[in-house]
Amino acid sequence: MSRTKPTYFYAIISVALVLFIVGFFMLTTLHARKLVTLFKEKIDIWLELKPDLAEEDIARIVGNIRQKPFVKKESITFITREQATATMKEDLGDESMLEDAPDLLRDVIRFNITSESLNDENLAQWREELRQDTLVSDLYYEASNIGNVSKNIQNMGLLALGLVILLIFAAVTLIHNTIRLALFSNRFIIKNQELVGASWTFISQPYIRRGILNGFWSALLAIAALIGILVWIEHQIPDIAQLRDLDSMLMVFVGIIVLGVLISGLSTWFVVNKFLRMRIDDLY
Repeated sequence: MSRTKPTYFYAIISVALVLFIVGFFMLTTLHARKLVTLFKEKIDIWLELKPDLAEEDIARIVGNIRQKPFVKKESITFITREQATATMKEDLGDESMLEDAPDLLRDVIRFNITSESLNDENLAQWREELRQDTLVSDLYYEASNIGNVSKNIQNMGLLALGLVILLIFAAVTLIHNTIRLALFSNRFIIKNQELVGASWTFISQPYIRRGILNGFWSALLAIAALIGILVWIEHQIPDIAQLRDLDSMLMVFVGIIVLGVLISGLSTWFVVNKFLRMRIDDLY
């Protein structure tokens, strides 16, 4: 009986899919803290000024904000009433909507603060301090966003973890069945080798080596897909590039290779030994 070469294509793709999902989740988990920091430091704080202030008064207020250690200096932007009006007209596309409320807009100073200081309690206290300045009208910020950023990301992480566990369970089952089908055509050869005295180790070795190699190729496919999706995400959201951590990525990629080799190698070992334990009548 001639040896039939098993088809491992679907097994390789199945393992690569599992590894891609696991790798993406691992990268997201490792960068979760940085992701929270990035989102928090993108929340705008708006300081509204009293109308008709002199330039030196505006410069003094900007200088006071700049001296605060928790303010990100590069984010400070002074926006005049005229600039705000022009922006709103451009966004709304209808200048008549602002004609009846010309006094609603004020000169404002927009800035961001560090994530460690971004909480409702600190901002509420600072808001009261700024209100004591006769040149300041009010301080505005998105309080609900501040309180919910970390919580929402944690909830998303738990949801993703549950989804990943379900997908891994389904995918591992698929992988096992795919490898079993790939070796199905060789079941008689495997059994005949046992019948002529070959040990289970001798029979299993070539298949397991092939399984390990397939797991390695699956890992490379998964890594290539992860790199591709990361490049695409950074292209769509340039700020995400700040989260890049080459050491963490390298650790994840090495883990993917090890996991791919283990999944494919162990699945192959289980399938081959299952055929060896079967009776001749069960092979038909």
